[in-house]
Amino acid sequence: MNEQVAKASRSGIISFSQFLISKFTLVFGLLMAGVFLFTLTGRYFFLAELACHFRFQIMLTLVATGILSVLIKRYRLACLLAFLALLAASGTLSPYLPPAHPVTASPPRKIMSFNVLVTNRNYQSVIGEIEKHAPDVVTIIEYSRTWDAQLKELKEIYPYAICEPRQHGYGAAIFSKYPLSDIQEHKLPAINIDIPFLSAVVSFEGQSIRLAALHVYSPTSQARFSFRNQQFKKVAELLGDSDMPMIVVGDFNCTPWSPFLKDFQRKTGLRDSRRGFGNQATWPNQWKALRIPIDHAFISPDVCVHDRYVGNATGSDHLPIIVEISTESAAQTKD
Repeated sequence: MNEQVAKASRSGIISFSQFLISKFTLVFGLLMAGVFLFTLTGRYFFLAELACHFRFQIMLTLVATGILSVLIKRYRLACLLAFLALLAASGTLSPYLPPAHPVTASPPRKIMSFNVLVTNRNYQSVIGEIEKHAPDVVTIIEYSRTWDAQLKELKEIYPYAICEPRQHGYGAAIFSKYPLSDIQEHKLPAINIDIPFLSAVVSFEGQSIRLAALHVYSPTSQARFSFRNQQFKKVAELLGDSDMPMIVVGDFNCTPWSPFLKDFQRKTGLRDSRRGFGNQATWPNQWKALRIPIDHAFISPDVCVHDRYVGNATGSDHLPIIVEISTESAAQTKD
């Protein structure tokens, strides 16, 4: 009799646990479906655009919840989540597709973009990280007067430079081993602060490419969100139509899943250099599971990416990105 009571008790506990798991899966699955659908309205709602930056994490959660739904036999929910996961995947898996780059005969040149964090005090670690990768050109984001003083030894390695330090965290600098010409310094729309946008032609041996470096507003409020989008428009106008190979690097405070960054790419005709090299999320360094790709290197169609990878943060909240590129026009000239 006691055994029957114990079995009935265990059976009741198991049934109740299954009931809770089933209900939790239903509620959580519908919640994630709603979150994903909300991200599709990012052009119209500030918070929806913020949520869309976590598209990769949302896709993985939809897949995991869909698998759990199958295990507990909630097949309708599983079908819904699978459909939404496929929609999410269409915008998140493109970096894993084979690259469609032009074939060039020119040797690759290495360009590094590093948001060092204006409050970071690990100066020697940052210098060591730059020296380890030994880029031909390095752009420094959140470049301040303090960083300008601490990076003096870089100027011995990189004799050509454009330096626009700002204490508010939106300064930038370009350090190059090769001559810089047609240097342009512009100011981006901002709220009571001065945000520089830097551009120059880098003359490698046998190759020339226009390189631009920028740091746009982090969209932490509706006003900053609106100004960041204005900054994208301004940069697109400044880049204009150019026959010269181009690369635009920096902290865009935006992921490729944002409709506004898609607008920027469409207006400029630039491609995402991540294709063929994976997601390569760069921020926040401290939370790997939440890391998203907001540091970018966008390239013109005549630029070939030989390699692309991320480095170590060395005290910053961002990981640096390193791209190895060559240009189609240089290969044609060589022939």
